[in-house]
Amino acid sequence: MMIERRTFLGAAATLPAIAAFPKLAQAAAHPDLSNVKKRTTGKVEVLYKTPHFGANGLELTSEGMWIIHQIEENYASLVDIKTGKLIREIQVEGIRSASGIAIDDDNVMWIGSTYNRLIVSADPKTGKAIAKYSTPGAGQIYKVKGDVEGSRTPLEPAYPRPAPPPSTAPRSTGGRQGAGKQDMSVQEGPAGTGAHCILSKGNLLYVDVPPARMIYAIDKTSWEVQDMFPVAGNRPHDMTWADAGKTHLWCSDSNYNAFFLHDVATGRILEQVSLPAGSPIIHGAKLHDGYMYMCDDVGWMSRVRFS
Repeated sequence: MMIERRTFLGAAATLPAIAAFPKLAQAAAHPDLSNVKKRTTGKVEVLYKTPHFGANGLELTSEGMWIIHQIEENYASLVDIKTGKLIREIQVEGIRSASGIAIDDDNVMWIGSTYNRLIVSADPKTGKAIAKYSTPGAGQIYKVKGDVEGSRTPLEPAYPRPAPPPSTAPRSTGGRQGAGKQDMSVQEGPAGTGAHCILSKGNLLYVDVPPARMIYAIDKTSWEVQDMFPVAGNRPHDMTWADAGKTHLWCSDSNYNAFFLHDVATGRILEQVSLPAGSPIIHGAKLHDGYMYMCDDVGWMSRVRFS
């Protein structure tokens, strides 16, 4: 059988990547979920307001729970997880629409700066930026035939929506907006988006990147990708470790409004846990004391029994 030259060359170009990262052999636009164990949680309990509008990532520490907000001020707020009482907060430098927050073993804060496609490390006491890194797989989020439809929270905003910032130049719409056919006057495609969550494990940062539909394991010292594996859909959001040994992680998807359990050694999806219809949409998420704590982007913290 004759193989068209472009097809052959395209397939051949992927061979080094597949050899380096065996999990990519499983990768497809839609990972097969047909044999994945599925269940639905009980009712989601709305707990309290987040300190600001636009909560978009959570992190747990011995001091409390950090909430990063996707607003121009880039507030990272440390709160009491049970009551939501503010312990302290900082404004983080160099962030453009934050998504995802992690504190590593060296007490360095890592934040996904979504719309300039950077990952920023910062001092968790002052918010001063330490370093900025490019995001592997950043780009334009796109739809694939069979994708689930987009979802929005049914909750009323806890705060008035912030006014758009004044600007002398058009701002990139990034994210899911702006994909597809463009006006004939444009000279380049939309800039797109970057990381939506960061988890820390030793010297590695696990980062999910919606336009790539991938989770990347990045060595934080060399900034070299050590591993990668595909996610369930095109809107992965926060992640949380499923076990103390950090061998499995739950990756949320906001359009599915569900969590997918990944074995980090193989990348395989082992289980899908969905929230009931009508639940708030997952943005931030962390597992704590048998509950999944979640924030939405309009200012509410909620939780659901998760075992």
